[in-house]
Amino acid sequence: MEVYTMVSSYQNRLTTIKDQDKSIAFVPTMGALHSGHLELMKTARGKADLVVASIFVNPTQFNEESDLVNYPKPLDHDIHLLENNQVDILFLPTTTEVYPPGIDLSMQLNFGNLTTVMEGEHRPGHFEGVVMVVHRLLDIIQPDYLIMGQKDLQQMTIIQSMIQQLDLSVALVGHSIVREASGLARSSRNTRISDELRPTAPILYKTLQWASESKPRLSPEEITTTAMQRLKEAGFVPEYFTIADADSLMPIQHWRETDKPVACVAAWLGDVRLIDNMRLYEARVDA
Repeated sequence: MEVYTMVSSYQNRLTTIKDQDKSIAFVPTMGALHSGHLELMKTARGKADLVVASIFVNPTQFNEESDLVNYPKPLDHDIHLLENNQVDILFLPTTTEVYPPGIDLSMQLNFGNLTTVMEGEHRPGHFEGVVMVVHRLLDIIQPDYLIMGQKDLQQMTIIQSMIQQLDLSVALVGHSIVREASGLARSSRNTRISDELRPTAPILYKTLQWASESKPRLSPEEITTTAMQRLKEAGFVPEYFTIADADSLMPIQHWRETDKPVACVAAWLGDVRLIDNMRLYEARVDA
């Protein structure tokens, strides 16, 4: 596996890749890799000639300094995983490589309500940081495919909007949520859940399952209210449990408002913030 820490070095290599007419599938990460990330790498391998992954803990998308400081950074372990999972190139930049001093990389795009609901409401400024770093990385890597996990549904929806607004020549490929045996969605933050609270964590997924099973007999509002209460009783501190349209992300009051309802949740378990979602409809499978 080739490792590049500088933009100029990677882009010298990119010239050769383009000359050879090879396609690139790109998986951006913040490290602390787990089996969910490796599934993204496998999807990338099936899409393109070369798989490029990045590890960059982006400071502009953290609302709390403590969350940035505490974010796990097992770099040697991550590199070992990438080397053993058919990743061709690792882009491992410093902050100054991604954000050169004196250059304004902020984006002026219109996301409407996509950035104001759910995560946007509870993490102001978060998506501005996400959009800025993803656009910057796409500009550097110049991939044909961008591979992202659907656990971050709102993030994926916003990045898709960015791609469309800027008419970027990259295809966004979403990968379904990878879960632990308990149902808990794989996340780098899971390593920070204490042994004492570990048995509680899967209740987040079980609550989403309950919401799906309750759809035929309860309204979205009834499910939302009850789900919040169930999480509180289990020991979570929920920020939101929302049933929304999968495209607009706007909450719905009645099932007739959308044919693609999705349940989304964010909740604190101790000092760890967990997010998850579940589609409450059957996805159409393209032939």
